[in-house]
Amino acid sequence: MNRYIRWTLLLVIFPVIVYSQPTSISLEEAVELFKQNSLQQELARYDRLRKQGETVHYKSYPNPEISINREQLNAGPVDYQETTYMLSQPIELLGQPFLRSQSASKSKKAAELQFENDRLQLVTQVKSLYAEYWQLSEKLDVYNGALEIIQKARESAKARQEEGTFSGLQVQRFNVELSRYRKHRDEVKLDLQQTGNRLASYLFAGEDPETENQPSDSLTVTPVGLQEEAVVQYALENRADLKALKELSDASKLRYKVEKRDRLPHLNVNVGYKEQSDGAEGFVIGGSVKVPIFSQNRGNVIMTKAQSQSRQTELILKRQEVRNQVETAYSRVQLVMDRWHSMQENTVQLSMLEAARAAYREGRYSLVELLDATKAYVDGQTMIYETIAEYNQALFELDAKTAGRISNAQNN
Repeated sequence: MNRYIRWTLLLVIFPVIVYSQPTSISLEEAVELFKQNSLQQELARYDRLRKQGETVHYKSYPNPEISINREQLNAGPVDYQETTYMLSQPIELLGQPFLRSQSASKSKKAAELQFENDRLQLVTQVKSLYAEYWQLSEKLDVYNGALEIIQKARESAKARQEEGTFSGLQVQRFNVELSRYRKHRDEVKLDLQQTGNRLASYLFAGEDPETENQPSDSLTVTPVGLQEEAVVQYALENRADLKALKELSDASKLRYKVEKRDRLPHLNVNVGYKEQSDGAEGFVIGGSVKVPIFSQNRGNVIMTKAQSQSRQTELILKRQEVRNQVETAYSRVQLVMDRWHSMQENTVQLSMLEAARAAYREGRYSLVELLDATKAYVDGQTMIYETIAEYNQALFELDAKTAGRISNAQNN
């Protein structure tokens, strides 16, 4: 009977244990999950679809118009009717449909390029959140280690207080430090939870994941083996948003040509068939011309000309902006790298902190020395992890600003 109860409890508890086990996820897996599930990416895709719909509407050719007219022409007792079937089609003789099609194709390509750029920016946000989540996880371990040291030292202090070799004030000092480190640890826990939720919102289509996800990649500091001017030139040649603006500029020029040609008279060709009640029948051919006397399309010509010129100006400014963005991102990477090198000279390891606690227990370290060693360990280790995360975030940003040049170089 007892054996049956044990197996029943195991079957009930085991799924709960499995459910609560955290799942390790690498940076590459996080990016793949984003590409498969992200609602943010879905919004960018809808925006692309809307822009493509605009291009389809712009290049569509005018529909023909079908009309049927019946005339009742009676002269006294004579019953006489005429029925006319007419097809009317606007004709643009100066190549406007071809120009519209070219403009629409460039606008469609611009929408594709803009979507590519938007997705790259979103991937950068995912990578940045991953780095933030990683450093908070490591920082939490640092505070847990410091709390363990303080707790053990407090136990030693209590024991020495009972022996009469320690004052109650010193024990109280440990209580204060323990509360302070717990407070900082709890703050890191909340930040970790918030960052994890934000990361999950990019990876799991707005639904809560069944298990908690933990980063499995250990981020490192990898130098950039590329010169600044080389990455700047690569960005100017390959940035998707810059290419998109170039396509939009060309599309605007073509729209301007279309509007200028629309100032000329429009031709409507009418082809039909007529039947008369006396048996006569035959084809009807005609046409009409819309004479531009009162409206010569001046408003649209002025607007498209201004838009075309503004696109060209935006393109020049965009190239300057891209250069500035890449140079700034590159400088940030180098500055964080320099800071990282300077930090490697003096670091306090957990083993050194354990040695300080042992020395305090043996009476070779004072209370102040132990607390200072603990603070130096916590500050030093958290700064290390923050710097590693900041460097990787700067590297992710530089990679996005250079259209993936950094990741391409690292993979090769």
